[in-house]
Amino acid sequence: MRTFFQVLFLLNAAWTLARGDADVSCQLGQSCTLPCSFPAGDETVIHWIQMTSPEKPAHSFYYNTDQLQRQHQGFRGRTSLSKEQISRGNASLLLSGVTVEDEGRYKCYSSVLAGNRESFINLKAYALVQDVHIQHSGKEIICSSDGIYPEPTLTWRPHQTDSNTSFTQTEQKLYSITSSVPSSDSRESQDVICTVSTPANSRTAVLKPTVHQNISVTEASISCPAVTDATFFIWRFNHSEEIVRGKAGGPHSPPEKWKKHIVESSSEKLTLKHLQPSLTGIYTCEIRNDSGTFIRSSDVLIIEDDNNNNKTTVIIIGVAVAVLVLVAAAIAISIWLKNPKKVNKTFVLTRLTCAHLSLLNTCSYHTHFVTNHHTLTKRLNGLSYTLTAVFQRIQFLW
Repeated sequence: MRTFFQVLFLLNAAWTLARGDADVSCQLGQSCTLPCSFPAGDETVIHWIQMTSPEKPAHSFYYNTDQLQRQHQGFRGRTSLSKEQISRGNASLLLSGVTVEDEGRYKCYSSVLAGNRESFINLKAYALVQDVHIQHSGKEIICSSDGIYPEPTLTWRPHQTDSNTSFTQTEQKLYSITSSVPSSDSRESQDVICTVSTPANSRTAVLKPTVHQNISVTEASISCPAVTDATFFIWRFNHSEEIVRGKAGGPHSPPEKWKKHIVESSSEKLTLKHLQPSLTGIYTCEIRNDSGTFIRSSDVLIIEDDNNNNKTTVIIIGVAVAVLVLVAAAIAISIWLKNPKKVNKTFVLTRLTCAHLSLLNTCSYHTHFVTNHHTLTKRLNGLSYTLTAVFQRIQFLW
């Protein structure tokens, strides 16, 4: 009998003995499960405690129900146990809305009539690296990322020995990282790669060499390198003004200012119309996929088309001629109405000649006014037809 109790004591001691800590990684803002198991039995008691100084009770269960009177306020409304799973020996704790303050060592204490057990969990919180931004800024190339936990690392390729890296941290303990390297001809002629990493993940931003493009037409396309499995893209003007953004292959809604200019937009090409010198500047495409971000800038110079200037000049001259004809007609009608008897012979009012302006091919019309009212009406109708033709031609050129 004595031997039996010795064996039972040793088994109970072995069960109670703490095993090695288990590590659990939990994403900030998400729900996370801290595992704990025990041999199921009667009169189950479970205590979850965060092993800080002082200790923080996270969750308790006994008398077959949750007991939260002593629960630390930081865990209120955020913890739960499955009563069904407890009956099967599973005391895992579900923790929702994980914060940086939740990090640390936890003890899971479980007890039944046959004995008790303690196990320990190390909770490690993390926030994924979501986006990495890289751009030329003056004489520097700057790489940055934010909303990261724990403290990230940043590396440059080609390897940079002259980088300047700094960190800041928000009230929520999230990190922002910024690094810069001097810009140089050698760096601007090759891909510059910036990688931000944590133990949980890493993301990369690739800055492609700037291309130069001269445009002397009113409609042209600006291209961007093809990226495998692109998911999202943004086109910007002069680095800050957004032209269009959207999912690759999806609908895009540009700002009102750019709607009149955009013919086509995608992750590989931006086609614009009604181009003018005021739209000269830096056009940047930013393309993302699951591995990182790819950026290229195009330095676009828009040169005004001389043909457009000539066409505008012709239109202005044509309008001026038409106005002069109308003024002359009005003067002639006024004279005729005041002194119809004195006008007893053909009176040449004006002659509209457009051949030299290449406006109406060859269009000459002589308008005459005579004392006969019927003849006057016919001549005015002829003048009306000529002016209509002038304005139609102007509209066509426009």
